[in-house]
Amino acid sequence: MTVQPIDGWRFFVKGGKMDCVVDLEHGKCDCGVYAVEKIHCSHAIAAGTSAGLHISTLVCPVYSKDFLFAGYSENIYPCVGQQVEERTCFPPDVKRGPERLKKSRWQSWLEQSRMRGRKPRKQHMVYRCSKCKETGHTKSQCKK
Repeated sequence: MTVQPIDGWRFFVKGGKMDCVVDLEHGKCDCGVYAVEKIHCSHAIAAGTSAGLHISTLVCPVYSKDFLFAGYSENIYPCVGQQVEERTCFPPDVKRGPERLKKSRWQSWLEQSRMRGRKPRKQHMVYRCSKCKETGHTKSQCKK
């Protein structure tokens, strides 16, 4: 990607899926990813690197460790008037069903035809009818 500075905080980034104007001061990019997720897109990374900024400074502070620790810093108490049972909670037992596991890859036409119980016909063989003994067709396609 090529980066061209517009002014101190704005850059024109050419390359990727589209050409974008990145504003590092306000956290905006024309692609929209940077504004929605508050995580830098490839255009913002290219602009920040050319400006000499560390990439971690471009991320919204909500994703920092300080915000994570602040969320769990205080105790969480149950609502007043509710009874809380003291017991150990375990995750539910996961039982696999009786069916086979699904395959995660696409099968070729040869594998699919074998799964259906048919073998693909070989193109180089000459077929002969078992009824009339003529070539070019099989018994099931015989017209006699």
